[in-house]
Amino acid sequence: MAILPLRNVRWIWFLLIGTLSISACRSSRVATADEAFDSFYRQFMTDSAFQMKRVRFPLPGQKFTAEVEDSTYRWPREEWRMLSEPQIDSTYFTRDLTVSDTLATDEITGKNSGFYFKMVYRPVKRKWHLVYMVDRDL
Repeated sequence: MAILPLRNVRWIWFLLIGTLSISACRSSRVATADEAFDSFYRQFMTDSAFQMKRVRFPLPGQKFTAEVEDSTYRWPREEWRMLSEPQIDSTYFTRDLTVSDTLATDEITGKNSGFYFKMVYRPVKRKWHLVYMVDRDL
């Protein structure tokens, strides 16, 4: 068994640490979108073909209705119904739309009812996509 000179061992450690550091930096990057969320959202809510392209099927989420109670529900492409811009009557509902560079959440909650609807959007390959949904109408 050959013994490496100390300077070679240091060089190997330097390369190993450098490689691990670069890998860690790459994996910690969070995806951002190349498009403005408001433009995406407007088109997403009005163009069915665009919407079908920007939903990650089968869409994971939660579905609670009189017929279904599933905390790990997955909406299949074949059963998808077009989403449209919600018309919120503030007497009965509250809405919270929060948008950052890496995440957007749109939550609608019924006042004094069991209604709750949430959509979560994230950039995928630098374009916004619907990636999670909660539909609770009890």
